[in-house]
Amino acid sequence: MRRTPIRIAGACALAATLATSAAACGNDDKKAACDKLQDTISQVSQSGISQNNDPNGLARTYYNSATAIRQEGRDSGDSDVESAANDAASSLEQLSQQLTAMDRGDRGGPQYPTTGTSLMSAGDRIRSACDH
Repeated sequence: MRRTPIRIAGACALAATLATSAAACGNDDKKAACDKLQDTISQVSQSGISQNNDPNGLARTYYNSATAIRQEGRDSGDSDVESAANDAASSLEQLSQQLTAMDRGDRGGPQYPTTGTSLMSAGDRIRSACDH
């Protein structure tokens, strides 16, 4: 399948927006969770870029990463980190669903501006929650 702007843009948005979002400080649980969020986000960004020719693989990566991000948010013990992580996870799941639909030939295509904005907003919220 040819590269599509949504997959490339999704991977780039994830890398640019979330890669620096989990600079941790605060209590030990929060710090550990924020460090794990940073690792997961970095891995998702790298996988997203390397899987740009495999929409199903990329969709699975986004979906699985959403599950990990959601758990790491819960593990933080901080309601702001958890809420931001849940938002990021929901955006990744939405992007995963859109990639799957697009790969199946859904010509409606993914709505990147909405998903991209959600990812950027969630990344900003994770950064802010982990910094406080």
